[in-house]
Amino acid sequence: MPTARCSKRKRSCADGSDVIDPVRQRPIVAIGCVLFLLPLLAHAYAGTASRYVGDDYCAGYIFQDQGFAAGQRWFYLHWGAVPATVFLIALTNPIGVMLTPLLTTVALVMWVAAATWAISRLFASLAIDASLLTALLLAELIVFATVHDAPNIIQSLYLRVPMFEYVVPLVLLIVGIGLMAAPAGKQSLTTAGFVGWCVLAFVAGNFGPTYAAMQATACVAAMALNRIAFGGARRVERVAIAATLGSIAALAAIALAPGNAARQTYFPPPPSLAGIAKWTVLSTAFMAIRPVLPLLRPAVAAAVPHAIGTAPPWLPIALAMTSSPLTLVLLAGIPMWLAMTAPARDSAIARRLVMWLPVVAILLVMACMAPSAYGTSSPPPPRTLIIPQFVIASLLAAWGYALGIVVPTPRARARWSSGLLAALVAIALVVVVRSTMTTGRRAAELRSWAARWDETDRQLRSAAERGVSVARVPAVGSIGGVGSIAVDPSDWVNACAAKYYRVQQIVGVEP
Repeated sequence: MPTARCSKRKRSCADGSDVIDPVRQRPIVAIGCVLFLLPLLAHAYAGTASRYVGDDYCAGYIFQDQGFAAGQRWFYLHWGAVPATVFLIALTNPIGVMLTPLLTTVALVMWVAAATWAISRLFASLAIDASLLTALLLAELIVFATVHDAPNIIQSLYLRVPMFEYVVPLVLLIVGIGLMAAPAGKQSLTTAGFVGWCVLAFVAGNFGPTYAAMQATACVAAMALNRIAFGGARRVERVAIAATLGSIAALAAIALAPGNAARQTYFPPPPSLAGIAKWTVLSTAFMAIRPVLPLLRPAVAAAVPHAIGTAPPWLPIALAMTSSPLTLVLLAGIPMWLAMTAPARDSAIARRLVMWLPVVAILLVMACMAPSAYGTSSPPPPRTLIIPQFVIASLLAAWGYALGIVVPTPRARARWSSGLLAALVAIALVVVVRSTMTTGRRAAELRSWAARWDETDRQLRSAAERGVSVARVPAVGSIGGVGSIAVDPSDWVNACAAKYYRVQQIVGVEP
């Protein structure tokens, strides 16, 4: 796809197209980077209120008792298989709760940095002349849209264990995409490289079944899309084959874990293939209607009991998990504007991407839903939906960029770009300001929760030092739907916390 020859000082190209001079475009892109940075900083601040909750206490005492390696073996044998997640839990456990307030910031920095690098590599591999600042804007946009519309951002991003399981593999996925992209002329892949891709995919897949299923499907989709849109680049095909093998091995390691039997006792028996297909399709359809769910809520509330034969307890939670249609407009519109204001390009590949990327998005979202349909006979927990949300955000941004290339004529691009930019600026200001304010209010509530947790933690450590067997401490309450120290001493979180703090029993006292 050769680029048009354009003057560096004029808004004109040799083919008669009008584009924005990069020098003039750069301030607009820079302002966009600053704008989308603000809500991400708000999320980083809110994440500083993260502390230990149920799973942290249970994993904490197991690793205290079993040690680094034996604790991981215990989880694989007794509580399902997320080996890579458990490895990170074991790795960070000795540092304790001091680390958890920093993890959200670290995750966001790594996420944006990896996405910026990968997007710049993709631009280079496709011979697209785009600045690092443009890649940063797209990276911030995708990450912002993902966390903004995640149904339970507290569990997905702020809390240690689910963040390890659902966000860290997305960073590895982005790194893999960046490594796969190579400029023209560097299409070889050695045997060592093939093995390395297998290992990388295997490690990433072991973070959890939701991500592993999506990754395996993405590898197959990448092979198909490579042949349909890019003429079958050999390096991409070999990388996709290697990653597919690693993904299948990861799925096998997860499926064959002895601990699955123990975990499955907490859920209904797995449904039939028809049942899995039904739940997968329904959950995928739900992701598609989330932006218009407020309009469809009465119809959905009436239809679901008829579709599954009962009124499920999770329905009110699902009906509250709306997302913003304005976010979708930004995801497609900003990349579209960037493509429209760049030099004209051969649109053959872009046309194929416009046609096939929605199909890929549907398949990947369905792959994210299937593990929960099998394991729980119900829709996936809200915290897991950050993975399909990221899939939608990334592919919609790519689709928007391809659509900007497809816009019929250079003069049409120039005529439409100004109006599109004005609309996008207005929408971005509304969305970003609302998101930042909402996250700021959430951060204030979480900081209050963290203050209660800190006081309870101090009293529990003091009780353990004094040899108190029954510790009466202020109850902390739940955060984002996840339990912490409760009033009931028989609560599972209290039981795990008692073993973690080395006391016999913990009784929560209402403030």
